[in-house]
Amino acid sequence: MNSKNILFKSSFYVLFSAALTLFSSCTDNKVVADLIITEPAGITRDLEYVEVKIPIEPLRLQNKALFLRNSQDGNLIKGQILNRPKALKDSNLVHCLFPISIGANETNEYDIVLENDEKTPTELISKGEGLNLSIENEYYKADLGSKESYNNTQLDPGQLTSLVFKKYNGITLERGNIKMHWAPSFQKKGMEYKTMGHIKEFDSIYIEKGPYMISVYRSGKVKGYEEIQVQGEYKFYAAKPYFRFSSEMTMVDSLTVIMLKNDEMTMDRFFTHAIFPLANGKVKSVPLYDKLPLIPHYSIKELMKKPIDTDTKWFGFYNDSTKYGLGSLRVRFDYKNLSGGLSPMIDAQTKITYAHNEGRYWDRRFVDDAELHTPKGSRYFEENVYAIFGVDNEAPSKEMEKLYEQLSNPVRVKCNPIIK
Repeated sequence: MNSKNILFKSSFYVLFSAALTLFSSCTDNKVVADLIITEPAGITRDLEYVEVKIPIEPLRLQNKALFLRNSQDGNLIKGQILNRPKALKDSNLVHCLFPISIGANETNEYDIVLENDEKTPTELISKGEGLNLSIENEYYKADLGSKESYNNTQLDPGQLTSLVFKKYNGITLERGNIKMHWAPSFQKKGMEYKTMGHIKEFDSIYIEKGPYMISVYRSGKVKGYEEIQVQGEYKFYAAKPYFRFSSEMTMVDSLTVIMLKNDEMTMDRFFTHAIFPLANGKVKSVPLYDKLPLIPHYSIKELMKKPIDTDTKWFGFYNDSTKYGLGSLRVRFDYKNLSGGLSPMIDAQTKITYAHNEGRYWDRRFVDDAELHTPKGSRYFEENVYAIFGVDNEAPSKEMEKLYEQLSNPVRVKCNPIIK
């Protein structure tokens, strides 16, 4: 098996199989619901995570766990119960995350059973306290710790500071003087540019740790930008070469901005090319650097004349020598305001920008080189998957396109409660 295929195969599957053997010995299972999972896109999925809302009184879960029981072989798969506040609002619905595998176009049926709790094997590890975390699986190590910026300002923990690629000789992606990822971002005329990473007092912080997923959720306002309610959540998974980040900016009062953006990744000189799909289905690859120093390459200048669409399906940087890349897969976005209309934008685009010390970054901009009035109730939501991908110079987008097809066509899940 070559390195490209290895990237999307998982040693976690060995642990997964061991878990099946361990849990299949459980007895006295109590069925609480039936679950039907259908693969809709003709894609074999060796490891897929599904979140299920299960109708069960939370009190019944004391010292217990929820399992999927395969209707064909009787094996049991333990779930991770998600106790986040938004889940607890559903008084008799428990949110549970299960790892499953399914063949192309298959439909699998399971019983959801309540059984004694068991320890779950995992390779998803977190270290640190509060938001000062490092999280790793077999593919990467993500550091959310604090950092000192170029003007000796302390940048607080909670946003991505660096990302280690374990499969590529431990290369560490970072930006020398700021956070690597700290969007959403905004700026008023005559004021400093600010980001979610500048929130000092949060309305809410919630950290969920489990064997399959670790999530970090925060919400609050930045001083001087109290008109914008910001919230964001990372989700890191066991045995996956990616993590998710979803965010929302809601204008609780009207304001005018000269910058409003999201999906920003900024890095030092680790990559050689940008890559993204065009509207006609073709894929464009753009060199990030010219052979001559200090002379910008025409290909990037060309994008200023014909910008990349703000809602392009995916976007990434890659290195044609070391054969690795980092991409953003835009799996969900919603710009409807609180009244159901569209929130305003001016010259919206996905942009590549030159940065200090030969750094490069991309972002999704809702306003570029203009003033944008955002009325009260304007809202900008998005969910992106940030993925490490291998590169074949003959078809550098192959893994990104395959992953986007899978993520944009999730398995269908139907849960039927057992009526007593």
